[in-house]
Amino acid sequence: MMDRLVAELQLLRLNAGDVSYSQIADRVRELRQNRGETGSAAFVGRTTIYDAFQPGRHRISPDLIADIASALGEDAESAARWREYCIRARADENQRRRDATSDPARAGSKDGAHARSAAGRGATALAHTPTKLPQSSSNSQGNWLTRTLGKRGATITVLTLIVIACALVNVSGSRLAVAFALPLYLDMIGTAIAAIALGPWFGVGVAILSHSLVALLAWEWQGLPFMIVNIVGALIWGYGVRARRMGTTPLRYFLLNIMVAISCTIVATPIIMIVWGGVSINEGAQGIAANLVTLGHGVIGAVFSANILTSMMDKLIAGFIAISVLPYVIAALPPSARGIEFIPSTMHLTFPKVFTPLRGTAVTYP
Repeated sequence: MMDRLVAELQLLRLNAGDVSYSQIADRVRELRQNRGETGSAAFVGRTTIYDAFQPGRHRISPDLIADIASALGEDAESAARWREYCIRARADENQRRRDATSDPARAGSKDGAHARSAAGRGATALAHTPTKLPQSSSNSQGNWLTRTLGKRGATITVLTLIVIACALVNVSGSRLAVAFALPLYLDMIGTAIAAIALGPWFGVGVAILSHSLVALLAWEWQGLPFMIVNIVGALIWGYGVRARRMGTTPLRYFLLNIMVAISCTIVATPIIMIVWGGVSINEGAQGIAANLVTLGHGVIGAVFSANILTSMMDKLIAGFIAISVLPYVIAALPPSARGIEFIPSTMHLTFPKVFTPLRGTAVTYP
């Protein structure tokens, strides 16, 4: 339960705009000074704040958690709930440790009763937490994986499964577009999910794996050069939400997807011209290009124009599917993998919450 508290606190920090630990420390000190505290009572260092966001903790000050929540924009009522949540998490952690060390011979018989009582306490605490997360069975699976493989093994296993699943999404989308002759590609949805949720190089891995699967399993090599296009999209999506903070508002995220579309077109057009002689392997895009040539446009201009039109629609669809499933991808990760190195530093709960118009309205993600 303590790890869950830490994970939700990390999401609150991201939701507040990726506030740095130093900024949080400054805000907490100012908050305490405004309450009349002075000296050591008001001081809190960056390291103390950083440690409060790390999994594996056994003791965290409830007052510190409440101050951090306030520093991140929560009102007094929500901060009090965070404090209560921390108290319950500490009590649950202390009880678990006592059960594990006091009488090993009786530990097995107590597990069931303690699990039920812990579940009850956890449900009560979570009912009062300010942020609601998607419910899933990932916690029990994560615990089983962690016990079986260790934290590192569980993390690697889950990340590998997500990458494989995203590659299969790319392959399925590509097959769907071909089967219905759509003026779309649908072969970068999984790339967008992995690049935004896990990181740009995970997206690159999905791009390479998905094109390799099509080439090896379907024996269709004509699309292999477009792996480069997929990789470019992964890098722009992944670094865009991290280094450029392009996921903080709907407008910035919309522009990020447009940037991906334009960049992919710039890369794809020479491939179409050099490798395929100006003939697109996508029937919908090729039909648009043929019509433009009939109207008097040059071949290169027609190919570029057709590709930019289809690419913009395609990347917007991929990008908004990615942000829709993002909370579920994060929920699938074990607690040891829910740190800032995997969660996008400028996005996650910030983007969906833009569409919550009233403060105090419960934010529930489907």
